[in-house]
Amino acid sequence: MKKVLSILLPLSLGLAGCSNKLAEVSDEDLADTMYECRSSQDQSPGMAIRCDNITRECKRRRDEGRFVC
Repeated sequence: MKKVLSILLPLSLGLAGCSNKLAEVSDEDLADTMYECRSSQDQSPGMAIRCDNITRECKRRRDEGRFVC
């Protein structure tokens, strides 16, 4: 159990930090990355997580009235 927690805790903290960094990404870069996510067929696990984060950031900006992606 400790081994699982020692792996999951840093991973979850790292992913939580990524969402703050995405707020600094320009609208153009975010739209380009979203296009890459939508057009790729076979995604690695890391890319799938990245695309989920990009999708969340697009939704957050859309809720603010900024239709970027």
